[in-house]
Amino acid sequence: MDLHYRSFVNIEDLQLGECTIHRASSPDGKRWWNLWFYVARDTDGQPEAFVVPVMPNGSYTESGPGGRSWGLARTGDSTWQVSPSINVLDDASARAVVAGLAPTGRSLWHQTPGIVDVPSTEAWVSGTP
Repeated sequence: MDLHYRSFVNIEDLQLGECTIHRASSPDGKRWWNLWFYVARDTDGQPEAFVVPVMPNGSYTESGPGGRSWGLARTGDSTWQVSPSINVLDDASARAVVAGLAPTGRSLWHQTPGIVDVPSTEAWVSGTP
């Protein structure tokens, strides 16, 4: 699945199948990038926005500045690939986002998205938040 990238857009303005990347920070000064995407849930087709921390030009890690963070690698002039898959679980008490398959839990959305139409001028392309 490919997500079409939109630059400098508010999350609530994303259309189905689109994504954006915004800076994030914590009170103690840690900084990272968040990938926001608006997709149809696998369970019932209803649109919903999800978010995961990403490491542009980096690999998946359990201990990034934003916590568990997905790798984001350039695969072409304007294309990027998320790694590993993003699995949003539907839990009775809260939503959990895990990497890859989860032994239990019902997936609301589980894909390994590519990101297309990324301008080379995006601040996050260098990786540094």
